[in-house]
Amino acid sequence: MSYDVITIGDAMQDIFIFPDIEEMERPVSDKKVDAREHFDKFLVFGLGDKITISDVGYSIGGTAANVAIGLKKLGFKTSLISAIGGDSAGEAIVARLKENKIGTEGIKTYRAKKSSFSVIVSYKGERTIFVYHSFLPQNFSLPEKLSASWLYLGPMAKGYESLYNKITALMVKNNLQLAINPGAVQIDAGLESFGGLRELIDVIFLNRQEAQKLVGLPGVPEVKDVAKVIQLRGPQIVSITDGKEGAYVYDGEDFFKVGSFQGHRLDATGAGDAFASGFLANLMMGNDLRDCLKWGVVNSASVIEKIGAQEGLLSRNLIKRRVKEYRWPADTLRFS
Repeated sequence: MSYDVITIGDAMQDIFIFPDIEEMERPVSDKKVDAREHFDKFLVFGLGDKITISDVGYSIGGTAANVAIGLKKLGFKTSLISAIGGDSAGEAIVARLKENKIGTEGIKTYRAKKSSFSVIVSYKGERTIFVYHSFLPQNFSLPEKLSASWLYLGPMAKGYESLYNKITALMVKNNLQLAINPGAVQIDAGLESFGGLRELIDVIFLNRQEAQKLVGLPGVPEVKDVAKVIQLRGPQIVSITDGKEGAYVYDGEDFFKVGSFQGHRLDATGAGDAFASGFLANLMMGNDLRDCLKWGVVNSASVIEKIGAQEGLLSRNLIKRRVKEYRWPADTLRFS
Protein backbone atom coordinates (compact mmCIF):
# COMPACT_ATOMS: atom_id res chain seq x y z
CA MET A 1 0.00 0.00 0.00
CA SER A 2 1.25 3.48 -0.84
CA TYR A 3 1.27 6.38 1.65
CA ASP A 4 1.96 10.09 1.64
CA VAL A 5 4.03 9.81 4.82
CA ILE A 6 5.50 6.94 6.84
CA THR A 7 6.58 7.87 10.36
CA ILE A 8 9.26 5.90 12.20
CA GLY A 9 9.75 5.89 15.97
CA ASP A 10 8.01 5.39 19.29
CA ALA A 11 4.37 4.54 19.85
CA MET A 12 3.58 4.32 23.55
CA GLN A 13 0.94 4.61 26.23
CA ASP A 14 0.74 7.98 28.00
CA ILE A 15 -0.45 8.11 31.60
CA PHE A 16 -1.27 11.63 32.79
CA ILE A 17 -1.33 12.52 36.47
CA PHE A 18 -2.37 15.85 37.91
CA PRO A 19 -0.95 16.52 41.38
CA ASP A 20 -2.85 18.66 43.84
CA ILE A 21 -1.52 22.18 43.27
CA GLU A 22 -1.69 23.24 46.91
CA GLU A 23 0.35 20.25 48.03
CA MET A 24 2.99 20.82 45.36
CA GLU A 25 3.39 24.40 46.56
CA ARG A 26 4.09 23.17 50.09
CA PRO A 27 7.33 21.14 50.05
CA VAL A 28 8.79 19.19 53.00
CA SER A 29 9.11 22.22 55.28
CA ASP A 30 5.38 22.94 54.73
CA LYS A 31 6.38 26.47 53.83
CA LYS A 32 4.35 27.77 50.89
CA VAL A 33 6.52 28.33 47.83
CA ASP A 34 6.36 31.82 46.38
CA ALA A 35 5.85 31.28 42.64
CA ARG A 36 7.86 34.43 41.98
CA GLU A 37 11.02 32.87 43.38
CA HIS A 38 13.63 31.45 41.03
CA PHE A 39 12.86 27.82 41.89
CA ASP A 40 9.22 27.97 40.81
CA LYS A 41 10.03 25.75 37.82
CA PHE A 42 10.75 22.82 40.12
CA LEU A 43 8.25 20.28 41.41
CA VAL A 44 9.20 19.73 45.04
CA PHE A 45 8.20 16.75 47.14
CA GLY A 46 9.80 14.78 49.92
CA LEU A 47 11.16 11.26 49.67
CA GLY A 48 8.43 9.01 51.06
CA ASP A 49 5.72 11.67 50.71
CA LYS A 50 2.23 10.74 49.55
CA ILE A 51 1.03 13.29 46.97
CA THR A 52 -2.67 13.61 46.23
CA ILE A 53 -3.60 13.25 42.55
CA SER A 54 -6.59 15.32 41.51
CA ASP A 55 -7.09 13.50 38.20
CA VAL A 56 -5.59 10.86 35.91
CA GLY A 57 -5.86 10.27 32.17
CA TYR A 58 -4.77 7.70 29.58
CA SER A 59 -3.88 8.16 25.94
CA ILE A 60 -1.33 7.01 23.41
CA GLY A 61 1.67 9.02 22.39
CA GLY A 62 5.19 8.90 21.04
CA THR A 63 6.36 11.34 18.38
CA ALA A 64 5.90 8.95 15.45
CA ALA A 65 2.33 8.11 16.49
CA ASN A 66 1.45 11.75 17.20
CA VAL A 67 2.71 12.98 13.84
CA ALA A 68 1.05 10.12 11.95
CA ILE A 69 -2.31 11.00 13.48
CA GLY A 70 -1.72 14.74 13.08
CA LEU A 71 -1.00 14.39 9.36
CA LYS A 72 -3.94 12.05 8.88
CA LYS A 73 -6.28 14.66 10.38
CA LEU A 74 -4.83 17.11 7.86
CA GLY A 75 -5.79 14.89 4.94
CA PHE A 76 -2.69 12.79 4.30
CA LYS A 77 -2.47 9.01 4.10
CA THR A 78 -0.06 7.88 6.82
CA SER A 79 1.49 4.75 8.24
CA LEU A 80 3.71 3.99 11.23
CA ILE A 81 6.81 1.85 11.71
CA SER A 82 7.28 1.06 15.39
CA ALA A 83 7.34 -1.73 17.99
CA ILE A 84 4.93 -2.67 20.76
CA GLY A 85 4.66 -5.32 23.46
CA GLY A 86 2.17 -8.14 23.71
CA ASP A 87 0.19 -6.44 26.47
CA SER A 88 -3.01 -4.44 26.89
CA ALA A 89 -1.10 -1.20 26.27
CA GLY A 90 0.08 -2.54 22.92
CA GLU A 91 -3.47 -3.49 22.02
CA ALA A 92 -4.66 0.00 22.96
CA ILE A 93 -1.96 1.60 20.80
CA VAL A 94 -2.94 -0.41 17.72
CA ALA A 95 -6.65 0.15 18.35
CA ARG A 96 -6.13 3.93 18.58
CA LEU A 97 -4.10 3.98 15.35
CA LYS A 98 -6.68 1.92 13.46
CA GLU A 99 -9.44 4.14 14.81
CA ASN A 100 -7.61 7.05 13.16
CA LYS A 101 -7.08 5.03 9.95
CA ILE A 102 -3.29 4.88 10.33
CA GLY A 103 -1.50 2.04 8.55
CA THR A 104 -0.24 -0.46 11.17
CA GLU A 105 1.43 -3.12 9.03
CA GLY A 106 4.83 -1.66 9.96
CA ILE A 107 4.31 -2.23 13.70
CA LYS A 108 6.13 -5.26 15.07
CA THR A 109 4.75 -6.96 18.19
CA TYR A 110 7.13 -8.52 20.72
CA ARG A 111 4.89 -10.86 22.72
CA ALA A 112 7.25 -11.31 25.66
CA LYS A 113 7.91 -7.58 26.20
CA LYS A 114 6.02 -4.66 27.70
CA SER A 115 5.02 -1.73 25.52
CA SER A 116 6.80 1.58 26.00
CA PHE A 117 5.00 4.07 28.21
CA SER A 118 5.38 7.48 29.80
CA VAL A 119 4.08 8.96 33.03
CA ILE A 120 3.37 12.65 32.51
CA VAL A 121 3.10 14.92 35.53
CA SER A 122 0.99 17.85 34.34
CA TYR A 123 1.27 20.98 36.46
CA LYS A 124 0.27 24.57 35.64
CA GLY A 125 0.32 23.91 31.89
CA GLU A 126 3.82 22.40 31.93
CA ARG A 127 4.75 18.74 32.10
CA THR A 128 7.49 16.56 33.50
CA ILE A 129 7.76 13.23 31.71
CA PHE A 130 9.03 9.89 33.02
CA VAL A 131 9.63 7.64 30.01
CA TYR A 132 10.10 3.88 29.78
CA HIS A 133 11.55 2.88 26.38
CA SER A 134 11.00 -0.82 25.90
CA PHE A 135 12.50 -0.95 22.42
CA LEU A 136 15.73 0.05 20.72
CA PRO A 137 16.05 1.27 17.11
CA GLN A 138 17.10 -2.21 15.97
CA ASN A 139 13.69 -3.48 17.09
CA PHE A 140 12.00 -1.51 14.29
CA SER A 141 11.50 -3.61 11.18
CA LEU A 142 12.09 -1.75 7.91
CA PRO A 143 10.68 -3.21 4.68
CA GLU A 144 12.80 -3.44 1.54
CA LYS A 145 10.52 -0.94 -0.18
CA LEU A 146 8.98 2.11 1.46
CA SER A 147 5.98 3.13 -0.60
CA ALA A 148 5.65 6.77 0.38
CA SER A 149 6.58 10.28 -0.69
CA TRP A 150 7.94 11.30 2.74
CA LEU A 151 9.48 9.74 5.81
CA TYR A 152 9.17 11.34 9.24
CA LEU A 153 11.84 10.17 11.67
CA GLY A 154 11.24 10.73 15.38
CA PRO A 155 13.64 10.66 18.35
CA MET A 156 15.63 7.46 18.79
CA ALA A 157 17.36 5.69 21.66
CA LYS A 158 21.03 4.71 21.60
CA GLY A 159 22.11 2.52 18.72
CA TYR A 160 20.24 4.57 16.14
CA GLU A 161 23.23 4.81 13.79
CA SER A 162 22.62 1.42 12.11
CA LEU A 163 18.95 2.28 11.55
CA TYR A 164 19.96 5.64 10.08
CA ASN A 165 22.27 3.83 7.65
CA LYS A 166 19.42 1.53 6.54
CA ILE A 167 17.09 4.51 6.11
CA THR A 168 19.75 6.31 4.05
CA ALA A 169 19.96 3.37 1.64
CA LEU A 170 16.16 3.08 1.41
CA MET A 171 15.78 6.81 0.75
CA VAL A 172 18.20 6.72 -2.15
CA LYS A 173 16.60 3.55 -3.52
CA ASN A 174 13.01 4.77 -3.19
CA ASN A 175 13.56 8.49 -3.92
CA LEU A 176 12.02 9.68 -0.64
CA GLN A 177 11.97 13.01 1.14
CA LEU A 178 12.80 13.21 4.84
CA ALA A 179 11.61 15.21 7.83
CA ILE A 180 13.34 14.55 11.15
CA ASN A 181 12.85 15.46 14.79
CA PRO A 182 16.01 14.27 16.56
CA GLY A 183 15.87 13.40 20.25
CA ALA A 184 18.27 14.09 23.11
CA VAL A 185 20.52 11.14 22.17
CA GLN A 186 21.00 12.42 18.61
CA ILE A 187 21.45 16.04 19.71
CA ASP A 188 24.11 15.07 22.26
CA ALA A 189 25.96 13.09 19.57
CA GLY A 190 25.77 15.91 17.02
CA LEU A 191 24.80 16.09 13.35
CA GLU A 192 27.96 14.28 12.33
CA SER A 193 26.60 11.11 13.95
CA PHE A 194 23.75 11.09 11.40
CA GLY A 195 26.18 9.84 8.77
CA GLY A 196 25.00 10.04 5.16
CA LEU A 197 21.45 10.74 6.31
CA ARG A 198 22.46 14.29 7.23
CA GLU A 199 22.74 15.34 3.58
CA LEU A 200 19.31 13.88 2.74
CA ILE A 201 17.28 15.80 5.33
CA ASP A 202 14.67 18.03 3.72
CA VAL A 203 13.45 19.58 6.98
CA ILE A 204 14.64 19.29 10.58
CA PHE A 205 12.45 20.22 13.56
CA LEU A 206 14.03 21.52 16.77
CA ASN A 207 13.16 23.81 19.66
CA ARG A 208 15.53 26.67 20.40
CA GLN A 209 17.39 24.92 23.24
CA GLU A 210 17.89 21.79 21.13
CA ALA A 211 19.12 23.82 18.15
CA GLN A 212 21.66 25.72 20.26
CA LYS A 213 22.95 22.51 21.80
CA LEU A 214 23.19 20.83 18.41
CA VAL A 215 25.52 23.50 16.98
CA GLY A 216 27.48 24.21 20.18
CA LEU A 217 27.88 27.94 19.57
CA PRO A 218 29.18 29.80 22.65
CA GLY A 219 27.11 32.27 24.66
CA VAL A 220 23.50 32.94 23.68
CA PRO A 221 23.58 33.03 19.87
CA GLU A 222 20.86 34.55 17.71
CA VAL A 223 18.34 32.06 16.31
CA LYS A 224 19.25 33.04 12.76
CA ASP A 225 22.93 32.23 13.35
CA VAL A 226 22.03 28.85 14.84
CA ALA A 227 19.76 28.04 11.89
CA LYS A 228 22.45 29.02 9.39
CA VAL A 229 25.04 26.73 10.98
CA ILE A 230 22.62 23.77 10.98
CA GLN A 231 21.55 24.42 7.39
CA LEU A 232 25.15 24.57 6.21
CA ARG A 233 25.77 21.13 7.72
CA GLY A 234 23.17 19.35 5.62
CA PRO A 235 19.43 19.91 6.25
CA GLN A 236 17.75 21.96 3.51
CA ILE A 237 15.14 23.56 5.79
CA VAL A 238 15.65 24.30 9.49
CA SER A 239 12.55 24.90 11.61
CA ILE A 240 13.01 26.15 15.19
CA THR A 241 10.23 26.68 17.73
CA ASP A 242 10.63 29.07 20.64
CA GLY A 243 7.55 28.72 22.84
CA LYS A 244 5.70 31.99 23.41
CA GLU A 245 8.14 33.78 21.09
CA GLY A 246 6.80 31.90 18.08
CA ALA A 247 8.75 29.93 15.49
CA TYR A 248 11.43 30.40 12.85
CA VAL A 249 12.45 28.78 9.58
CA TYR A 250 15.53 29.10 7.37
CA ASP A 251 16.11 27.52 3.95
CA GLY A 252 19.51 28.91 2.99
CA GLU A 253 18.01 32.05 1.45
CA ASP A 254 15.16 33.40 3.57
CA PHE A 255 14.70 33.52 7.32
CA PHE A 256 11.12 33.83 8.54
CA LYS A 257 9.66 34.38 11.97
CA VAL A 258 6.01 33.96 12.93
CA GLY A 259 4.69 35.02 16.33
CA SER A 260 2.75 32.70 18.62
CA PHE A 261 -0.97 31.95 18.30
CA GLN A 262 -2.84 32.85 21.45
CA GLY A 263 -4.58 30.07 23.35
CA HIS A 264 -5.29 28.78 26.85
CA ARG A 265 -2.41 26.52 27.91
CA LEU A 266 -3.68 23.45 29.74
CA ASP A 267 -1.07 20.79 28.92
CA ALA A 268 2.05 21.19 26.76
CA THR A 269 2.37 17.51 25.86
CA GLY A 270 2.69 16.99 22.09
CA ALA A 271 3.05 20.68 21.21
CA GLY A 272 6.18 20.09 19.15
CA ASP A 273 4.66 17.13 17.32
CA ALA A 274 1.54 19.15 16.50
CA PHE A 275 3.72 21.97 15.17
CA ALA A 276 5.65 19.53 12.97
CA SER A 277 2.40 18.01 11.65
CA GLY A 278 1.00 21.40 10.67
CA PHE A 279 4.25 22.66 9.18
CA LEU A 280 4.94 19.51 7.18
CA ALA A 281 1.36 19.27 5.88
CA ASN A 282 1.57 22.79 4.49
CA LEU A 283 5.02 22.12 3.05
CA MET A 284 3.75 19.02 1.23
CA MET A 285 0.98 21.16 -0.22
CA GLY A 286 3.68 23.34 -1.80
CA ASN A 287 3.00 26.52 0.18
CA ASP A 288 5.24 29.36 1.37
CA LEU A 289 7.45 28.64 4.39
CA ARG A 290 5.83 31.47 6.32
CA ASP A 291 2.46 29.74 5.88
CA CYS A 292 4.06 26.50 7.05
CA LEU A 293 5.04 28.25 10.28
CA LYS A 294 1.52 29.57 10.75
CA TRP A 295 0.00 26.12 10.30
CA GLY A 296 2.48 24.76 12.80
CA VAL A 297 1.85 27.29 15.56
CA VAL A 298 -1.94 27.13 15.11
CA ASN A 299 -1.96 23.33 15.40
CA SER A 300 0.37 23.48 18.39
CA ALA A 301 -1.75 26.10 20.16
CA SER A 302 -4.82 23.91 19.76
CA VAL A 303 -3.11 20.84 21.23
CA ILE A 304 -1.97 22.58 24.41
CA GLU A 305 -5.58 23.51 25.14
CA LYS A 306 -6.38 19.81 25.63
CA ILE A 307 -4.99 16.98 27.75
CA GLY A 308 -2.72 14.72 25.72
CA ALA A 309 -0.84 14.99 22.47
CA GLN A 310 -3.68 14.23 20.04
CA GLU A 311 -7.02 15.51 21.33
CA GLY A 312 -6.49 19.05 20.03
CA LEU A 313 -5.10 18.18 16.59
CA LEU A 314 -6.91 20.14 13.91
CA SER A 315 -8.40 19.34 10.52
CA ARG A 316 -7.23 21.12 7.38
CA ASN A 317 -10.33 23.33 7.21
CA LEU A 318 -10.02 24.42 10.84
CA ILE A 319 -6.37 25.36 10.47
CA LYS A 320 -7.11 27.32 7.29
CA ARG A 321 -9.88 29.22 9.03
CA ARG A 322 -7.84 30.07 12.13
CA VAL A 323 -4.81 31.15 10.10
CA LYS A 324 -7.00 33.43 7.98
CA GLU A 325 -8.99 34.96 10.85
CA TYR A 326 -6.15 35.48 13.35
CA ARG A 327 -4.52 38.89 13.75
CA TRP A 328 -0.92 37.82 13.54
CA PRO A 329 1.55 39.73 15.76
CA ALA A 330 3.66 42.47 14.24
CA ASP A 331 6.75 40.28 14.61
CA THR A 332 5.61 38.09 11.72
CA LEU A 333 8.61 38.99 9.64
CA ARG A 334 10.85 37.98 6.80
CA PHE A 335 14.60 38.44 7.02
CA SER A 336 16.79 37.87 3.98
